[in-house]
Amino acid sequence: MLDVSSILMLSLYIGCESFITHNQRSYGVYQTLHVEVDMNRRGFWSPYLAGAGLGLTLLASFVIAGQGLGASRAFAVAAGTAMNVVAPVYTATLTYLSKYIERSPFQDWTFLELTGVLIGAFAGVLMSRSFKVQIDRGSAMSVGTRVMTAFGGGIILGFASRLARGCTSGVALTGGAQFALSGWVFVIAMFASGFLFAALFRRLWS
Repeated sequence: MLDVSSILMLSLYIGCESFITHNQRSYGVYQTLHVEVDMNRRGFWSPYLAGAGLGLTLLASFVIAGQGLGASRAFAVAAGTAMNVVAPVYTATLTYLSKYIERSPFQDWTFLELTGVLIGAFAGVLMSRSFKVQIDRGSAMSVGTRVMTAFGGGIILGFASRLARGCTSGVALTGGAQFALSGWVFVIAMFASGFLFAALFRRLWS
């Protein structure tokens, strides 16, 4: 059942994500298709092919590593490791972070996985010949506003993912692929809030 559930989860995830992403700037079907064509012209990978690859990666992760995909835990491991280098005595007193310093981060599956994701992402952008250092923002948004909102949003997302004991990878994809109730509740809430806030903040990106 794992492969079937993975495909079902992947179809929902990729379909909804693509719809939200393509419609953040316009609600028209023509504009959605135009954005997709423009993405192909600029060398971006097809979100559907990339999504299929993600689904196969999730399946391979279960088969080979015996674990699903995840991401947010790696940041906790990195933070705990860094603090343990700077202030080992203090870090050992922290109930939350102390459990992440019991072994090397390179013995942690999620940390190794995220390291591979970063390397793979860099290789992918080089292959697509679209590497460019820039701050992606809407014409109505200043650089300072974009940096502050990205930083603030990152803090909220990081805290929420650890509070929920997982992110879109660990709870939504991995949990949903196993038909875990928490995974499907997470996905529904995620896309519902995505539609809501995409509409509220759409003007900043117009």
